[in-house]
Amino acid sequence: MIGDILRQERERQSLTVKDIEQGTSIRALYIEAIEKGEYQTLPGEVYTKGFIRNYANFLNLDADDCVRRYVSENHPEQAMAEAAREETPRKETLVRDTSDFSQAGAGYQMKKGSSVNYGMMAAAVALIAVLGGGAYFLLGDDSHSTGKPSAGQVQQNKKPASVKTAEKPGSSAKESVPAIDAGKGQGSQAQNTSQPASSEKKANDVQVTAKFTDRCWTKVVADGKTVYEGIAEEGKTMSWKGSENVTITAGNAGAMELTHNGKPLGKAGATGQVVDKVFTKDSVN
Repeated sequence: MIGDILRQERERQSLTVKDIEQGTSIRALYIEAIEKGEYQTLPGEVYTKGFIRNYANFLNLDADDCVRRYVSENHPEQAMAEAAREETPRKETLVRDTSDFSQAGAGYQMKKGSSVNYGMMAAAVALIAVLGGGAYFLLGDDSHSTGKPSAGQVQQNKKPASVKTAEKPGSSAKESVPAIDAGKGQGSQAQNTSQPASSEKKANDVQVTAKFTDRCWTKVVADGKTVYEGIAEEGKTMSWKGSENVTITAGNAGAMELTHNGKPLGKAGATGQVVDKVFTKDSVN
């Protein structure tokens, strides 16, 4: 039983129930109930899992394994369903890996059988390149042999067209109106639209705010140090700050509404769900 495992490890480390209460903020009444397997005295399923996880972490045990043992002992049908969900992706991955291996083997056989053809093709390409280079050397460029300017030089030497004047309707005098250079206008427009957008300023630290709509057991670790652990009451709003990261464990994710560096994220999860969220300067995992 998971309660026996926790109690034996506590006694092995020469710790009392009072020591666990002070280190985890879990009431001694609940600690004793977990060790005896009297889960009906705990506030609920969500809190029971949260307390077991917190208790195991304090004893440096595998918290995930301890929670799985609790579910297997008290909710075997749920444990079987989770095991089936984990097994399905493994079978799909095995089939996909076998198919990829077969395709790779077929590609290797094809490449091995056609290696002689590739060598003949490479020799033919090299011969064509040599013949083409010799012909170009013998014939040369017409612009050098005849002394005539090339088409590119003729186009460059052309003078720009004169600016036309437009006659204003209803007037006897002509006013000089310079024609708009379409190419120049397009160039200016392209220059205006090609300016890069200013990049958003990155945050210098991590700030997380939690608003509680119901009771929720919560643990907060900022930069590796536990800064809060306990049961937050309904209507309470709390904020935490870290230099690199902030990790939040919620025993009732549906009761917690989060804001990360000023950006609202909504609820942390479903009602009764236990979640762990890691916040960095520019991401949430």
